[in-house]
Amino acid sequence: MSDPVDARAVAAGLTGPIAGPVVWASAVGSTNDLVAMRARGGAAQGLVIGADFQTSGRGRRGRVWAADPGDSLLFSVLLRPRRSGRDIGLLPIAVAVGVADGLAPIGVDTRLVWPNDITVDGRKLAGILCELASLSGELAWAVAGVGINVARSPEVAAPRWRPTSVAEVATAPCSRQMVLESVLSGLSDWYARWDAGDDSAIVAAFAARDALVGRTVRVAVGDREVTGVADGIGVDGVLRVRRPDGSVSELGSGEVTEVDSADE
Repeated sequence: MSDPVDARAVAAGLTGPIAGPVVWASAVGSTNDLVAMRARGGAAQGLVIGADFQTSGRGRRGRVWAADPGDSLLFSVLLRPRRSGRDIGLLPIAVAVGVADGLAPIGVDTRLVWPNDITVDGRKLAGILCELASLSGELAWAVAGVGINVARSPEVAAPRWRPTSVAEVATAPCSRQMVLESVLSGLSDWYARWDAGDDSAIVAAFAARDALVGRTVRVAVGDREVTGVADGIGVDGVLRVRRPDGSVSELGSGEVTEVDSADE
């Protein structure tokens, strides 16, 4: 591997709630699945499992995460929040803000597409998949899975967003390990803020990088579609869409499938 990740060195620099241990493998099925398995076995918060390649990597709505071995950072983090399940809507937003904030020091200026895509100049750089488990109706743990294109853009058939990579957009060359260390630092900071209830700061940070606000969007919500102008997010993480009749739909889940190119 020409650009290896030294898990011990990464773990040595971690602080805060996401402090390791860090486990890195050449190939796994799914890092989210491995973290979930460790969570069920009682693993502590802060565990990071990553891989150079995933044979069963996935994104939202069952999509496959496409990346050649060693081209991307593919990792998942175990979180054990103190907050209740009622507050979970803002967690993916906090994770997205944390990843974006971690990319900034290495010269990558990102925008956020609700709820889980990270873009640069309209091209997808990274994606997030948060999965949750409850116990007796309360949130037991969460897994935040992150995929970042680093060395080059993957070949993807009919993508919603054309891909890009850190190597293509960063202001200076950086290794996968440098990217991982910076992103984990940002993620730890913003997860800690969310867990402490600092929701307004998270919403404001998202708004500063919101790629959709003021643009005409189409959002798939189950078997229906909502079309209108994106009007930012609420304190609970919902996407507000202003419909043609002036009403506002608040969407707690869904996927943006189209952004009006005339708005770009």
